[in-house]
Amino acid sequence: MTTLAVLIHGPEVIDEGETGEALARLRKAGFEVEAALGGITGKTAVIDAGLQHTIDISKDMKPSEVIKYFLKRDLVFIVLVNHAKTETSGFMLGEGILRNFVDSGGATENLSFVQLEYRSRIIIRWRVNTEDEAVFKDITGLFTEFEVREPYKLESRCKKESDLVYRELKGVHPGDKIVVDGVIVGMASRGDSVTLVARDGQLVDIQGGTLIQHNLVKLPPLDLENELIKTASVIRRTKPKFIGDGSRKGTEKKVAGFFYTVEPLFPKIESQDADIAVAVIIGDDTTCIAGDILKRFGIRMIGITDGDADGLIEGIKSGALDEYAKFMPADSMIIRLKPERDDIVGEKIKAEIFMGGEELELDGDVEKHFEDLKLRILAIAKADIIGVLSSSVSGKDGLTGSQRL
Repeated sequence: MTTLAVLIHGPEVIDEGETGEALARLRKAGFEVEAALGGITGKTAVIDAGLQHTIDISKDMKPSEVIKYFLKRDLVFIVLVNHAKTETSGFMLGEGILRNFVDSGGATENLSFVQLEYRSRIIIRWRVNTEDEAVFKDITGLFTEFEVREPYKLESRCKKESDLVYRELKGVHPGDKIVVDGVIVGMASRGDSVTLVARDGQLVDIQGGTLIQHNLVKLPPLDLENELIKTASVIRRTKPKFIGDGSRKGTEKKVAGFFYTVEPLFPKIESQDADIAVAVIIGDDTTCIAGDILKRFGIRMIGITDGDADGLIEGIKSGALDEYAKFMPADSMIIRLKPERDDIVGEKIKAEIFMGGEELELDGDVEKHFEDLKLRILAIAKADIIGVLSSSVSGKDGLTGSQRL
């Protein structure tokens, strides 16, 4: 019996029920299926759909890294399941994943890679080995409503002129945020395409868009040819039919975790070594995303924000403190600071409370530790605090206190 490796990308194909439908159809046809999520934006969607025991979300890997993971386990026929914004962006995704796999040293000799693209109901035949032709035929026979399409030719996606490097992004809509390695670097002002321009590894311009200058300091030196770049208006364009509950095995050892990004959050939640009892989150967008995840697991949060959310999260418009209520787990707190102070205060919290690390062990009375942690953070941030938002213990009504200072 043939085993297919299924790579799931993004929340949309999960929220629309297409992932569950595809997996069920493949299994009913007699395929063994192993499914894993690439990237982090679809993890909450997997939980909401109740598929966390069907789709592996435990690994913090890019889609191209998931391909390597599958191949190491001799799973050589990989099906990418996706629902893109446009047909063009669907092609760009598959091309980018395959290119990043190859550019990072991945060998394609044994790899068969096809894309089930629900946006335009097409199957993109990126590469199919001769010995896998029968499997490919079986798949196309299962999805007869999908049209088989040939892939784009993998060519250099950058051009160089003098000391400048240019990379064009297609399938872009006006107002889309441009995200490089998880950092929002700009916004598209026109449709169809924008072009990123770099010099000496630094982003210097976006043709057809505007740079967000203060975010560029978060980027390491860039290699535009190989960077993971996305465009989106919000990170989750679809809405779940219901909010799922995460399940995890608690341990006796309780810790507080410190996070600047959400990437390490799931591995920490699912760690067998310690049970995250509270998460301290730094940054506006990170606080929203982390809160949306943590409330599914019943984990409390202390978020540090300064009002510079980039608008990639549905529900955040003006960035007002009260807008964050919907993202708060029960018995949590969000602190609003003066502009451009969240990273600075975050470093102080990390140095003074977490002793430069990412975890703080909570021995004994966890409730007492939590209250003490809140007081210590409030004391560190005192001079910069504009307001504080608190959620109820039950979490049913979200907001119980919003204090302006």
